[in-house]
Amino acid sequence: MKAPISIAFVVVASLTTGALAQTPTAPNAQTPPQAGDRYRFNPVDGGVLRLDSQSGQVSFCRARHGGWSCETAADDRAALEAEIKRLSDRVAALEKQTNDPVNRFRTPSDQEIEQVMGFFEKMMKRFRGVVENLKKDWEAESPNKG
Repeated sequence: MKAPISIAFVVVASLTTGALAQTPTAPNAQTPPQAGDRYRFNPVDGGVLRLDSQSGQVSFCRARHGGWSCETAADDRAALEAEIKRLSDRVAALEKQTNDPVNRFRTPSDQEIEQVMGFFEKMMKRFRGVVENLKKDWEAESPNKG
């Protein structure tokens, strides 16, 4: 079983052979098929990389049995597009929820009020403790000022 060609391999192979693709080569009896402006071809070891400019799909093509055959290179594009769609849908739902006047101007629940009041009570107790400690320290440093 052949391992799929990774996108990293495709990029590295494309970049390293880009300069070679610019140099003229001797005519080959078996040349890769040309498909107008839709496909771009880059020669690589053992074959040619074909980029479909409409779909973005990358394939590895090579001469076999007197013709050319292409195998799709492993691509995370579909997974990435699915994740982008999921996140876009989530953002749209959150924006809709945020812009909904019912959610924007609602009164807080009793539980939310108790949570906020508990936070303020805890903060005030700490602040009072700090003030009392500072007062004790100040009185200890300056005895009988009066």
